[in-house]
Amino acid sequence: MRHSSDDKSDRFLEHLKPLRGALESYARKMVRRVAGAEDALQEAVMKAYRDFDRYAEGTNFKAWVFKYLNLEILTANRRSARHDHDLLPFEPLAKAEDQAFDHIALDALPEVAGDLLDRCDTELAGAIAKLNETERAVLLLRALAELKYHEIADVLGLPVGTVMSHLSRSRRRLREELAAWAAAHNLGAKPENETA
Repeated sequence: MRHSSDDKSDRFLEHLKPLRGALESYARKMVRRVAGAEDALQEAVMKAYRDFDRYAEGTNFKAWVFKYLNLEILTANRRSARHDHDLLPFEPLAKAEDQAFDHIALDALPEVAGDLLDRCDTELAGAIAKLNETERAVLLLRALAELKYHEIADVLGLPVGTVMSHLSRSRRRLREELAAWAAAHNLGAKPENETA
């Protein structure tokens, strides 16, 4: 016969395992200090496990655990506010992250050649990093965690309308940044009056 703590661990890990990549990606993109992302994620998971008895089985575990992670990220960023020299560098997106952003980039840049996304990971990561913290959080929670507007609102403690505004603004800024990069590298679609 298993102990109840074993059951708790098994159930928690069963919920957590499919979200590991999204949680890690979100932490890496949101925490300002290199070492802080791993620490924030570890703290969030430990606190979520501690409070797992409060989680209502059958409700949205993903939104529940991202709320813990977001709180730890805010704490980590407050602690590191004076250490700008240790900021995370821009890094190309991992394949899974790249795929999560495909629909955003394709919606945002319909005029750009199809292979552009394969060649602009660094620019996309840089454009995301230029967003303010709330816009970046909303965008990443939508793209990486695939949370709905009301779930993002709950995680970030914002009204749903504000979430929608931030998501729209972040997508527009990404579109502008990537369109400028594409134009600078002659990667845009040919003007309509040009023939092939």
